[in-house]
This record gives sequence, C-alpha cells and structure tokens, in this order.
Amino acid sequence: MRITNSMMINRFLYNMNSNLGKMEKYHYQLETGRKIYRPSDDPVGITRSLQARTDLSKIERYTQNVGDAKAWLTQTETSLMEMNEIIKRAYDLAIDSVNASKTPEDRAANAKELRELEEQLIQAANTTYGGRYVFGGYNTVKEPFKIVKDDDGNRNLLYNGIDLITGEVDKLSELEGEELNYEIGPGVNMKVSINGIELLGTGYDNIFNVIVELTDALENNDIEAIDSSIGKLQNAQQDILSHLADVGGKYNRLEMVEHRYGDDKINYTAVKSQVEDVDQAEVIMQFMMAQMVYRSSLSVGARIIQPTLVDFLR
Repeated sequence: MRITNSMMINRFLYNMNSNLGKMEKYHYQLETGRKIYRPSDDPVGITRSLQARTDLSKIERYTQNVGDAKAWLTQTETSLMEMNEIIKRAYDLAIDSVNASKTPEDRAANAKELRELEEQLIQAANTTYGGRYVFGGYNTVKEPFKIVKDDDGNRNLLYNGIDLITGEVDKLSELEGEELNYEIGPGVNMKVSINGIELLGTGYDNIFNVIVELTDALENNDIEAIDSSIGKLQNAQQDILSHLADVGGKYNRLEMVEHRYGDDKINYTAVKSQVEDVDQAEVIMQFMMAQMVYRSSLSVGARIIQPTLVDFLR
C-alpha cells in the first residue's frame, strides 16, 4: 500500500489530538481533584459513587431527625424533672402539715405555697420546644392546659378544651392516642411525645387535682384529707419517674443511632472518595508523561510535514 504525505499528516494530527486530550484529562483532574469527567470514564465507578451520594443524603436527613428528636426529649426531660420537684415539694408540705404540732395558720401558709405550685405545674406542662407545645399531642400551636373556675369557684383543668375530670371518656381516649413520631431510619419511627393525658392523668386523681385537693384540705385544716393526699402524691411521683425513665431510654437509643450514622457517613464518604478523588502525586506524574509525549509528537510532526512551495518563496 502506498503511504502518501496526506495520510501521514492525518495520522499525525489524529495522534497529536489524542495526546492533547490525555493531557487535558489529567489537567482537569488536577484542577478539580476528581477522577471522573463523564460517566464513560468509569461506568461501574460512577454507579458506586451515585449510590454512595444517595446513602449520604439519607444519612444526613436521618441524622437531622435524630438531632431534633434528642432536643425534643431533652426539653421533655427538663419539664418532667421540674414536675417531679413540684410533686416532691407538695409531698413535703403534706408531710409537714399532718404534724400535730402544726397550727391552722401554718397549714394555711403551706396552702399559699401550694397555690403557686399549681400554677408552676401548668407552666411546666405547657412547655414548648421550637415554638411547639411538647405535651399537647397533635395540638402543638395552642396552650394545651388551661385552668378554669366553675360557678362554685372550683379550679378545674382543661386539656385541649376537655375537662380532665368530667370530660367525655371517648374524647379523652382519643386525645390519649395522639403521639408524635420521628423517622430515625428507613421504616423506623420513634415516639418522642408524651401527651397530656399520659402526663397528668384523668379523673379526680389527675396530678393537678390531687394538688388542688391538698391545697383545699390545708385551707380547711382537714387533717384526714391531707393524709389521704400523701399516697396520691407518691403515685403521681412514680408516674413522672416512669416517664423520665422512658425518656432516658429513648435518648440513649438515639445517641447510639447517631453514633452509627456517624460511622456510616465516614464509610460512605470513603467509598465516594475512592471512586471520585484523584491521587495527586500519581496524576501529576501522568500529566508530566502526557506532556512529554505531546511535545515529542510536535517534534516528530515538524519533520513529517514537508515544506511547501510557499515556504521556499518566502
């Protein structure tokens, strides 16, 4: 086969462009720090990279949910501890007031303190996190607990508009079923809320009413009623401590989940980096070699392309 000058020039231009393309590829990798310029560079690797990116995105979302759930539980725990202190103080006042050495005036003074504790209990029950009421069930925008007085001057407690003592059983049961959940993993939901029915109870033995009855008993100097309230306060404290234990267990679980997501994030980032990131030293060496080959091709091309008549006329 006859090799023409035109064929040699075309082959030279093709090879030179190929060498230039290699040099441009390594130059891009050095500039961006990424191996893959287009999917065809590494079809298998780009699949692994995209999957790792998807997994990292999910981990980021679930980690944020876990953080919000932990903050919610922290606020819940703070309020429960405050309620526990209120009940403990009410219990101490009741024990102090059944003492035979106490006068009606002493018991009346204790009653005044208890009135303040009633208000503080409701303030703790109406605690918020991020502008949302923690113990309101599905109602997170309006105060769930309100103290109202009836025609006889008795202080009653409403939860989301329903009286905890005289409210309809069906409505109270419906409110008791309200709970807020956080998705902390694929298909994994955790209940983080305690609604007001669970918190204070219903009927005459709800925590607020127990303190109100104790206050009335102190004002009326009713020793028998004061003594009766002591056991109710002990039961109320046990309920609060049970909620605290539940909150603590959930918080510990969330910390373990958060730690696992931290490890997963490191692993998936390593997978993504292995596929996408370049070895700087290796790429620099490849770039220098490509540059040397390109310059050599230019040098050889100068000998392949013969001078034309125009060159001689100059």
